[in-house]
Amino acid sequence: GLLSSTAGSAPTLAGSRRRERGARLGGAVAPSANGARGGGRGGVATRAASDRSVVLEGLDAIGVVKKIASSGRVFQSVNGRELFESLVEINKIKANKPEELMRTLADATYGPSKVEGDDEGNFWKLVFTVSKANLIKANSEGLSEVKGNGGSYFPVTAVQNWCMQSMRIQNGIFILGLVSMVFSGDFEIAYDRILYFDFDRLDLKLGPLAFGFDLPANETRVGKKRPFFVFLYADDEVCIARGRGGG
Repeated sequence: GLLSSTAGSAPTLAGSRRRERGARLGGAVAPSANGARGGGRGGVATRAASDRSVVLEGLDAIGVVKKIASSGRVFQSVNGRELFESLVEINKIKANKPEELMRTLADATYGPSKVEGDDEGNFWKLVFTVSKANLIKANSEGLSEVKGNGGSYFPVTAVQNWCMQSMRIQNGIFILGLVSMVFSGDFEIAYDRILYFDFDRLDLKLGPLAFGFDLPANETRVGKKRPFFVFLYADDEVCIARGRGGG
C-alpha cells in the first residue's frame, strides 16, 4: 500500500491485499466490512498474549509478517514488536526483485486469488508503518535501542488501489463509513522494484456530500523526483516497501 501524504519522507509499510470487492464511494473505493486482510476480527484475534510465541514459533520473517497482517486486531496489537523486528530483518536482506511486481500489485486477474475479467486492479490495506529514525537506529545501534513496538498500526482504514489497465493509483482514507478522502493519480514501475507515483486529483465525501477537484501540477516532482516506494517483498498476500525518505 501507499500513504496518503506525498511529502518527501514516507515510512516503511506492510500492506495486505483485499480478498473481496469494495463498494464505490464518491468516486473512491470504500472497503467492505471484512474485505481487507489484516483489518478484520477473525482468525486468531482472540488468542491471549501468552500464546503469541507459540503461534509465531518456527516462522521466518516473511511468515511472521503474513501471520500478523492476516490476523485480527487483538493479535496484531500484542505482536507489534515482532512485526517491527521482522520488517527490520527483511529490510537488511539483499533479496531478489519481487516477481511480476506490476501484476501482483495492480492486476486482479493474476495470482492465486485472481478474478477473471476484473479490470479494477487490486486493493490493498495499509497495516503497519516504521519511521526512518527507528529503522536507522535498529540498523546502526541494534533492535534493543528502539523502544516500544518500533512502529505503529495505521489508526484509520487506508486502502490503496493500483490498476494496471489504467495505470492509475487511488489512495483512500475512510473514517466510520461517513468520511472519505481519496487521492488519485498516475503511477509507473521502474527496474522491476521501484513504484513512482504522484497525485493529480482529490475526491472527498462527508456524509451525503461528495465533491472533488483536480490538484495543481507540481513541476518540481517529475521523473525520479516523484514520490516512490522501493518494494522489498510482494506476493498475493502482503507487500513490503521502503519510502522515498528512507524509512
